[in-house]
Amino acid sequence: MSEFVYYSPDKLEFPLNESIKIVDDPKKVNDFFMISNSKEVKAEVYAPEINFYIKNSQDEIADMIKNVEILYEIRGIKLDLATDFENEKKIGNKLLIVGQKEQMLEFEELLGDDFDLYFAGSESVVSIEGTIGDLIVKLNRNGKITPLSVDQMVWFDANTKEAFKQNGVYDPLIDGIEEVAKKLRDNIEHFKYKKAINYNPDICQYKGRKTEDGGDICGDCANICPTNAILKVDEKKELSFSDIDCETCGGCVSVCPSGALDLAATPREYIYEASNLLKDHIILVIPEVMDMENLKVSLPKKVLPLVIGGRKFLHEAHFISLFQQSGAQVVFYTDFVSKGTVSALDMVNEISQRKYGKEMVLVAKSQNELERVLSEAEFIDNSRYSINEIGLNKREIFAARLSRLVGEDDLGVYENKDEYIHYGKVVINESNCTLCLSCVGACNVKALTAHPEDNSLRFNASICTDCTYCEVVCPEENCLEVVRDKFELKKESFKQVIMARDELFKCVECGKEFAPRKAVEKIAKMMIPMFNGDEAKIRTLYCCETCKAKVMLKFLIKGDTNQ
Repeated sequence: MSEFVYYSPDKLEFPLNESIKIVDDPKKVNDFFMISNSKEVKAEVYAPEINFYIKNSQDEIADMIKNVEILYEIRGIKLDLATDFENEKKIGNKLLIVGQKEQMLEFEELLGDDFDLYFAGSESVVSIEGTIGDLIVKLNRNGKITPLSVDQMVWFDANTKEAFKQNGVYDPLIDGIEEVAKKLRDNIEHFKYKKAINYNPDICQYKGRKTEDGGDICGDCANICPTNAILKVDEKKELSFSDIDCETCGGCVSVCPSGALDLAATPREYIYEASNLLKDHIILVIPEVMDMENLKVSLPKKVLPLVIGGRKFLHEAHFISLFQQSGAQVVFYTDFVSKGTVSALDMVNEISQRKYGKEMVLVAKSQNELERVLSEAEFIDNSRYSINEIGLNKREIFAARLSRLVGEDDLGVYENKDEYIHYGKVVINESNCTLCLSCVGACNVKALTAHPEDNSLRFNASICTDCTYCEVVCPEENCLEVVRDKFELKKESFKQVIMARDELFKCVECGKEFAPRKAVEKIAKMMIPMFNGDEAKIRTLYCCETCKAKVMLKFLIKGDTNQ
């Protein structure tokens, strides 16, 4: 099977690389390809950016030959790295129709005998839970709330966003009566959906984290989700994901502070690998939902399109990676910019203005704006920088790249003005710190780390997400505080700084170093009054784990212990 295929009814004015099969009549082609520039040829992926580039680019012929191959390769990388595997769910035929009597009767006639039907008036619907195949609709029946279990639901003139937060609810007045009827039947035969989100619970800022008053440390992803694809399970402090209900908009990815979430169809590794192939080009980022087939703009030399799935998922690490790998301003063509992406754009562009006097990312929301922005986009001297991002999380990638951008300069203090990007600075009163390391255990992005080689506690401000959980778990009074939403853009901010250090206490029995001196002394101060002068128990406070039992046994044999 050939991976790449090219077809156009118009003759191509230049040759293509031999890795791309050219066909002149798609009806005579029986092969199935991986990437195609045309919908007329059977392929796993249709890549409209190839025709868009060929029709609009001002590149020289030799460059176009190489660049067309690059565009095919990038699509191949996206396909290889995507984890949006297809799933299938069995859907029953129980259908609830909500609306006026005439509407329900008309729709019942259209459906025939394919469904087990239930009917209700709009005013009786209290709530909808679950998802397609497992919908629970609570109805008010003469003052009594009754749950009804159905597979799908039709709601005429629903007039509320809450009705469509889960898959399986349709409004014929929006989508058309016949279209909805067809959709309902298709779902029963085979309802397919794809994995939408990749989730790393180890760096999630919500999972398992509780404040003293029961509040949330994070939860931005669930709060911003327009459907029920992400829900907070408050009693467990866990997130619940529903791929079926996900619109794959990516809004949750852009607001996640640590990078615990990623789009399965467009993972972070794809952006990185693609940017490697796009070095020394101005990258034009275009979401798949934008109409590239009818987009007519002049592409200046050295401009190449990069197609992404979802238009809300781009964050600061994406933008700085594209910028530094290419060494040029990034152009983002989209008719909508999400809240999380707005925060990212504000930050990277403000910092870039301070460093280079120019914005890192240029946004165009219309074809006219795109024409103008493309004519203005340029390469930035000394901005190109490449690192291996594989295995790094979002904040680590951004910190490494931002450190390079800042260099030896002092670009002042960046004050977080947006809702979704935060930096914090941990301040520790060393005299009160016992190096219990509760804060280290709480910090899942490794901004706070323990260093046994010199028995120190260190902090790296550049990867702190300002979650303040370290402040919540610190057991000492007047010991740890997080100064919020200010990040000093200078060399020192990207290094680990020693916040506290203590010598290790030696076991009074064997001499083994086993714990920070201040921790041992604090515990002893608390426990000695409770031991009522028991010499054995008091001595164990200054012993390593191995010697504690030996000391108690020795005193018992001598008969010198109180118990």
